[in-house]
Amino acid sequence: MTKWETLVNPQDYFDPINVCVHGITPQDVEDAPLLSEVIPIIKEFFSNNTICSYGAFDKAAMMRILPTLPNQWLDIMRVARRCWSDKFAEKGYGLANVSNFLKIEQKHHHNALDDAIVAGHILNRALSESNEDLDYWLDRIKKPLHLEYDENGNILPKIKRQGNPDGPLYGEVIVFTGELSMPRQTAAEKAASVGCDVVDGVSKKVTLLVKGIQDKSRLAGKKLSNKEIKAKDLISKGHIIKIISEDDFLKMIGES
Repeated sequence: MTKWETLVNPQDYFDPINVCVHGITPQDVEDAPLLSEVIPIIKEFFSNNTICSYGAFDKAAMMRILPTLPNQWLDIMRVARRCWSDKFAEKGYGLANVSNFLKIEQKHHHNALDDAIVAGHILNRALSESNEDLDYWLDRIKKPLHLEYDENGNILPKIKRQGNPDGPLYGEVIVFTGELSMPRQTAAEKAASVGCDVVDGVSKKVTLLVKGIQDKSRLAGKKLSNKEIKAKDLISKGHIIKIISEDDFLKMIGES
């Protein structure tokens, strides 16, 4: 395995918060190369390979300095979320949590080279345990987190359902957010059978929002999902939307 790392002198102010995160001080980069000197090396190192990174930050940072970079990108965090979809609902899919679960040693958290090596080991484990190749995962991460299949092996469409007009909850419009104890498709079928229209997103038509366990890694630093934020905004404007737990949902449909 070829390894390469370098510090870069950004010729800029160092925010103390950033120094606390990665431990790099202005003194550390005094003799480091400038960004303009490093870019040709990065391009040569990437060549025509697929670039794999963990989370969206590295890609966003790289695209700021190399906006025309033609390489394919693979977000290993998205691979992990699909390969081990039931393992990290509570603690999230951060690099440290996933590496601890897989018993991959991480000596220096937030050290760029060490993080990259650990991320590579996570990807190799995903390839091995899924028995799939890189091309499969490049395609798979573009699809929903949980795929449901019909009896012929075809991927089922989104969970939109029309409610049973004879059901006791006919007229309710329901949305699900977060991870449920059952597949989302199953929850949608149960809701539709008792009369609820099931939709994919929150709008003024929605009357019920069922809240499962939130994956913190998907919240981008927020405490609530986008669906719940939008629902609460509509509630504050006078719309009637009930936000309920999965347990309350099951009681409502008579299964608890």
